[in-house]
Amino acid sequence: MPDNPDTWVQTLNQLPAEVAGVLMAMFIATLRVIYDKEETKPIRVILEALICGTLSLTASSAIIAMHLDINWAVFAGGVIGYFGSATVRAIALKFVNSKVNKNDKK
Repeated sequence: MPDNPDTWVQTLNQLPAEVAGVLMAMFIATLRVIYDKEETKPIRVILEALICGTLSLTASSAIIAMHLDINWAVFAGGVIGYFGSATVRAIALKFVNSKVNKNDKK
């Protein structure tokens, strides 16, 4: 199997989209942290990959809930992995705060 790239592609294509999204997020997050060279301690790389993977799994649930094609999960995983958990958290907090402040003004 390791010698035949077609086998790897076939194996990856058989994965459910949710799993592919999680793996995509983890892979891209790992590459991003290593590439940034800001904090490349192994525990930091592992934790960032795991956090991005779980965020991607959460996004997959949202994709299903919104009745979108589940293949969007791979895209979501890539985006989450690329931007990172800190950026996703900042965007989520900004969104929640805008909704809370909007409701407070009523």
